[in-house]
Amino acid sequence: MSQKVLKVIGIVALVCALLFGAIELWVYKNRDELFLRAKELINENLNGNLEIADFKFRPFYGGLGLNFTLYDIKLTDTLYNVHHKPFLEAGKMHIALDLRRILSGEIQLKNLVLEDGAISMFVQRNGYSNASIFKSEEQKKNKTGKKDANEILQKLGNIRFLNFAVSYSDSVKEKYYGALFHDATNIIERTDSSTNASFTGAVLFKGLTFRVEKGGFLMNQETTLALALGYNEDEKKLKIYPSTLESATHDKIGIHGFFDFSDTIKVFHLNFNAKGIAVKNALPLLNQRLQKQIDSIGIQTNVDTDVKIAGILGRPGLKPQVDVHFETDTFRYNLPVGVLRKMKASGTFTNRADTAKLADVFNSRLIAPKITGFFETIPFAFKLVVNNFRNPRANIDGRIEADSTNMGALLDPGRYRFKNGSARIDFHFSGNLRKFYNPAKDNFDGKVSGRVSLKNIAMDYLPQKVRVSKINGDLTFNEKVMVMPNLRFHDGQNMLYVRGTLLDLIPYLFGSPKPLRANVDINIPEWQLNWLETLLAARGTTRQKAKNSLKLSELLDNAIDKMEITAKLDAKKVRYRHFTGRDVKGQLTISNNAVSIEYFQLKAFGAGHVRISGEMENDGKLPHMAVRGKIANADVHSVFYSFDNFGQKTLTHQNLKGILNTDFNFESTLNNNVKLVPSSMKGLLRIDLTNAYIINFEPFMKMKKLIFKRRNFERVKFAPIRNDFRLSGQEVEIAPMEIESNVLTLYIDGIYSFGNKTDINIQIPLSNLKKRDSTYVLDPNNPEKREGSKIFLRAVDENGEVNIKLAFRRKKKDKSKDEESEAKKLEDIER
Repeated sequence: MSQKVLKVIGIVALVCALLFGAIELWVYKNRDELFLRAKELINENLNGNLEIADFKFRPFYGGLGLNFTLYDIKLTDTLYNVHHKPFLEAGKMHIALDLRRILSGEIQLKNLVLEDGAISMFVQRNGYSNASIFKSEEQKKNKTGKKDANEILQKLGNIRFLNFAVSYSDSVKEKYYGALFHDATNIIERTDSSTNASFTGAVLFKGLTFRVEKGGFLMNQETTLALALGYNEDEKKLKIYPSTLESATHDKIGIHGFFDFSDTIKVFHLNFNAKGIAVKNALPLLNQRLQKQIDSIGIQTNVDTDVKIAGILGRPGLKPQVDVHFETDTFRYNLPVGVLRKMKASGTFTNRADTAKLADVFNSRLIAPKITGFFETIPFAFKLVVNNFRNPRANIDGRIEADSTNMGALLDPGRYRFKNGSARIDFHFSGNLRKFYNPAKDNFDGKVSGRVSLKNIAMDYLPQKVRVSKINGDLTFNEKVMVMPNLRFHDGQNMLYVRGTLLDLIPYLFGSPKPLRANVDINIPEWQLNWLETLLAARGTTRQKAKNSLKLSELLDNAIDKMEITAKLDAKKVRYRHFTGRDVKGQLTISNNAVSIEYFQLKAFGAGHVRISGEMENDGKLPHMAVRGKIANADVHSVFYSFDNFGQKTLTHQNLKGILNTDFNFESTLNNNVKLVPSSMKGLLRIDLTNAYIINFEPFMKMKKLIFKRRNFERVKFAPIRNDFRLSGQEVEIAPMEIESNVLTLYIDGIYSFGNKTDINIQIPLSNLKKRDSTYVLDPNNPEKREGSKIFLRAVDENGEVNIKLAFRRKKKDKSKDEESEAKKLEDIER
């Protein structure tokens, strides 16, 4: 039985071999005729010229059948000699004919392989298209000149492209498409009413340009396509079944949709989706304008996206509607003041935000209703809306809430320490996200507004040992100014109430060269003036930038160092060490650790009034102070006590009484404890001292040992003293002056020193020998007292003590005897 089967199989194989051998022999003998007949059939629908260098019958190429290979094919239209662009060129074309169709007298391409070549279709600016090469004489009379899509698919059959390029160029509509098919196959399946096609393979897209000014999609992008199509003849609808486009970065983009040709209004719907595609990988697939618009947002992350496109074919001025839904993975966004971390966003985009208007780039809108993340360590949430994607404008409404735990982590813990409290920032932004600030022009393309609420915050600024607590208040701000209507805080000893404005804070945070400027009104009910030491303390070494230092911390440090503050002061009472004042009014400017006092007035020194102006500067070495002012009706005892006796111990507040009126200017270097450095002092003092007393003044006690031992030097009352005193270093130059007192009248001039250079000339008229008791009436500026004999004394510093001695000298050996003799005479006269 098996032998019979083998014989049958052998006979069948022999018959087939003889058949195909006969067919090949017949084809070879009749190849010229077949070649000519094939060209005639092809040229029936061509207006051009087909050139084929050679062909071969290859029955076993690609499967058993009527297979032919054509070599060096060139297809040109009738105007090829003018434009020199062939419609088709191919090194090889493999053709499989449908045997059944041939037996019925019709040639039908079953399979077609195009290898090493290109198809180039174009429309010139004059309207001529080389696609007219396919128009028959009958179709030329048809105004539309278009074939049914199903008919075209039926004629073409299955197609494979090997290293084959396809391009289309329309110079009238400025549309350009191009691709290189490395190895791609289009398989056709037909039913009675529909034709399905499956296109798969590796494709290099040269670009899909729908509008030149926007740029092309898929420019020079390697892809892998798996595209499934179906055309229903009855419904006149072309469907794109779920398909994929895989990019060179192995991101897969799903595609499906349909084109409806059943009506004169030919609508279409296309859907694209991608899971976890990186923005940086998606951008090269888009046109240049979309790349710039998306890149202008400045977000790099992975995105799940679903894109829906709906429109009408054949309406060039009518743009399709595009709707996008997206959801991002976590990402970060860099700001000039820090980093937004672990951000997530979801939202929608449409180019038909206003449904009463047509789809357009100007009618575009992106909405992300909730974007969450952390500003460094502080959580936030905000809503993002971007309008008009021709010139994208973002609108952001958000809130940031912080407490002492995450505020401390936000700033450098080596410089800032938060102990208590919370803060909330509500803000609105409108402008260009990517180019909000233009550093070249120092201006903004947008607006910012918001509100800061501070609640019971306590913090330390460690470098200068500033401790602030009970910080409360609401602040409002925009891109130019921050307004403080009711800020209040405690500085350790005082409760301060502040209102005012802070200018150019946001420009400063974005890198503006403008200095930070604050204008504030400060009310301090009970002011313990404890900040001078902190303000003028030595700066120490330049701080080192930590490897992981936070940007915001650096900006705050620089802001504190460089901020210019103009403050108006109002205090009921002020105290500083021994100084006490009341009803304080003033205006001063603090800049770069320096203080400039425009005016400072108060009541002090008993019933006195003080008004001063001046400067205190700190250039990194020792602070320097320069003061100008006027004191009226002041208790001189209080003046000396308040200013620590001006750094000297000879004439102190314990020795003085009287009413002082004075104009002065004074300057001095201060040490780090804000005390005067005597050697640096300079100034001019014009005094008017009335009702003055010097009590238990040591130099007078020493004078009493020499003269007028019975007079009351313990409590010396003076007539009004008016004179100028010039200060240089530790020496006060005393202009010649009269001192009329209840114990004696004397004239002095010379140098009074806070150090060891006191040298004062004292003239005592002999008229002082007249007895002076409690009934004596002061008689200043009496010329009779200047006349007559005088005793000359000198007040000289000796070994740190001021001693009073007679001014004339004898021989050294007789010096002590002479002094004793003169003193004895004066004592006898007084008796």
